[in-house]
Amino acid sequence: MTDPTKVTVQVTLPRELLYECGLSLEAASDALLKAFVLSLCRQDRISSGKAARLLGIHRLAFIRMLAEEKIPFLDFTPEELEDEVTAVRR
Repeated sequence: MTDPTKVTVQVTLPRELLYECGLSLEAASDALLKAFVLSLCRQDRISSGKAARLLGIHRLAFIRMLAEEKIPFLDFTPEELEDEVTAVRR
């Protein structure tokens, strides 16, 4: 029985790409999901908590994943950072 909360998205990849990278279909699917979720998070379209849930991991593990991928968890402009520091000092 299929999960009614999920959809299947078909992506066509060259067979040699998977072969050369040594990836199974499942590993490629997992990598594509991770890349898609990271992209949505980077675009501020989903929260880090939502991203972690989509990937089935704890939020702290997702934050570590961001660090490993060199994606900033907090991405303030200089003005936003100054406003935050001022608010904390009050």
